[in-house]
Amino acid sequence: MKRLLFSVAMFFSLSFSFAQLEMPAIEDLPVRLTRSFGISMDMGWNGLVGFGPTIQYYVSPHVGIDGGIGLSATGLKFGARGRYLFLEKIFTPFAGAGFNYGMGLGGSGLSVLTNDDNGNVIDYYVKPSAFLQLTAGGDLLTGGGFFLLFDMGYSILLSEDNIVIVSGTPTVNQQQGLKGLHGSGIVIEVGIGFVFKNNRGIH
Repeated sequence: MKRLLFSVAMFFSLSFSFAQLEMPAIEDLPVRLTRSFGISMDMGWNGLVGFGPTIQYYVSPHVGIDGGIGLSATGLKFGARGRYLFLEKIFTPFAGAGFNYGMGLGGSGLSVLTNDDNGNVIDYYVKPSAFLQLTAGGDLLTGGGFFLLFDMGYSILLSEDNIVIVSGTPTVNQQQGLKGLHGSGIVIEVGIGFVFKNNRGIH
């Protein structure tokens, strides 16, 4: 009988002790653990999608994946990339690498008029273009879900050339201008959006 009473007392004592254990409060968890899926509007020069909507998914507080579609100087553009986030804080620097693909501007002829006195005009179109993008930047995600991303880097055209001259002979300045507009170049990008809550990390 004494053993039974002792066992019952121990059971209730342990139950009470476990009940007193505090689970981590949601505000104590990394924000990219409790908020993992979001959407933003991105814009910039040689950005992941040019100008358009992008989705974000945080695989973990240190790994994020972005993907989207937008309009760019190489036509309708699709992009996807991975990012490594160095900190678990609300703001963290990151490094990223991605791939994007422009569908081209082949349906309509584009014209360029030189700035010199010769009035040299060329007509051209842009072929479908694949790029490798390497960037570094900052990722801000507040406890309320507000999302801000900014980055800089370089976009590398993966083909030799994506510009086809239809008529005219481009000057050196025109050639450089076309390559700067449609080819490899510096990336400057900003995205603003919202990341939604989930139940990950909460039990």
